[in-house]
Amino acid sequence: MMEGLTKESFEPHIGTGFTIHTAELDEVFVLTEVTPGKPSYAGGREPFSLMFNGSSTELMFHSQLIVFEHPEMGGLAILVSPLGRNDDGTYRYEAVFN
Repeated sequence: MMEGLTKESFEPHIGTGFTIHTAELDEVFVLTEVTPGKPSYAGGREPFSLMFNGSSTELMFHSQLIVFEHPEMGGLAILVSPLGRNDDGTYRYEAVFN
């Protein structure tokens, strides 16, 4: 299923939450941006990136594969990397699809 995902798959879900279930808590990442990338080779999927805002000021996820649950998209395993903190102390994350 991951191979079939495109930026158009995510665009309708900007502003919605993707939930991560951990032993400590349920963290919600809100999708804030979907940005097209530059194609790297002919015939491949159009690259794109996703930007998320986390909901916790205490817990930062390192660059890792995370299983998200979304009410409409279902379960998705996405590699995310932290980019830093937002003004409110939560963390900002990026996922890149090539």
